[in-house]
Amino acid sequence: MEPSPHRGSPAKRQPTPDASSVDQVRKSIVLAPPPVDAVSPRQIRRRYGRPDMHFVQARAARLLVNATEAFPAMLAAIDAAVDRVELETYTLREDATGRAFQQAMIRATSRGVRVRLLYDWIGSFGLSRRFVGELVEAGVAVAVYHPLLVRRPLWALNRRDHRKILVVDDAAAFTGGINLGDEYNSVSDGGQGWRDTHVCLEGPEVARTMAALFEYAWRRATPYDAMRTRRTQIRHVLRRRWANLLHRKEHPEVASGPDEGVPVSLVGNEVWRYRRRIHLAHLKAIGRARRYVMLENAYFIPSKPVRRALIKAARRGLFVGVVVTKQSDVPIAAYATRWLYDELLAGGVRLFEWPDSMMHAKTAVVDDAWSIIGSYNFDHRSLFHQLECVAVIADTAFAVEMREQILTDIARCREVSLAAHRRRPWWKKVLEFVAFLLRHWL
Repeated sequence: MEPSPHRGSPAKRQPTPDASSVDQVRKSIVLAPPPVDAVSPRQIRRRYGRPDMHFVQARAARLLVNATEAFPAMLAAIDAAVDRVELETYTLREDATGRAFQQAMIRATSRGVRVRLLYDWIGSFGLSRRFVGELVEAGVAVAVYHPLLVRRPLWALNRRDHRKILVVDDAAAFTGGINLGDEYNSVSDGGQGWRDTHVCLEGPEVARTMAALFEYAWRRATPYDAMRTRRTQIRHVLRRRWANLLHRKEHPEVASGPDEGVPVSLVGNEVWRYRRRIHLAHLKAIGRARRYVMLENAYFIPSKPVRRALIKAARRGLFVGVVVTKQSDVPIAAYATRWLYDELLAGGVRLFEWPDSMMHAKTAVVDDAWSIIGSYNFDHRSLFHQLECVAVIADTAFAVEMREQILTDIARCREVSLAAHRRRPWWKKVLEFVAFLLRHWL
């Protein structure tokens, strides 16, 4: 086996900008002073949280910046597993990273650990039978979310599993924006240096709650063995006619019970009536902000209510900063984002373009109190079509760490000027407008 690029070298954060650039950025960002009195976790939950949000307690919450921190932590957790490993991902690639996780799961099954892998069919398109077969032969239970099957209509392919979840025993749960592919590795390790954020949450309550989210998607997925036995049948049937019959089951899961530690709410959008839960969680926090709102988002095409909330916060005198990607892996989505620049900048929102590779993070922090990390993009797909998961953390210390990380990212960015943006060529305006009109299909 080719050695993993994530093991044997210490995790390192991205190079920090020089002190002068950081100081210059900080001078341009004025945050309202913090409250004089200490704010308790209960007060934080009441102020920024919705009544339907259920909090459990993590013993600790650890911020993982980029694959250089996330991959070693996740692989180490799998190698330490004694009971179960449940891994859910949108993208699993057959590269050095994918092989590293494949071998870690195989090692776990050899120790008698129950291992389940769930991946999205489109997000992991091209994964070979040999790669998955090695997992199945080793004893890993594998399921695929919404593959192309005879009994599923073509429109159902639009419903995807975009979550990134890892649950190990009753000890730890991971979530965030990082898929399992080499593009997240640093350039020096042969990757593309994608910027992304994950979180490790320790403790039995948070692990069990995350496992319930995994279970929801697992029950709606197709077992890999069943999918393989239908391949020949699909080939013959599709030659004769298209078959469009949907076969679904509904088995929602509920979890949990608080204890002591770091308050965490794991918010999913499992069933149709809960599609807006993550969206509403962001709206409530932005609307209740008193000092600042900072966001990092890969595909930032927010709905009108989100744009309105951000602009209202900026007009209340708060610093509202959004980090978006300049070099997107989906260029048409970036054009759709830029169509909104004029409205947001004119409303007082400050926009910062990440210049290095792809900014793939999906994070938010409000008032040194409320942090959100997960897979949720501010676009139509995340709102209506994809399974998503975010961790909402009501903890001051963690929020301060998040704020400092985003400020460090901002120091690497180019701030977008409204005057300069309005001087862009006419053809770019046309492309941006057309891309925005197509936002529901991106």
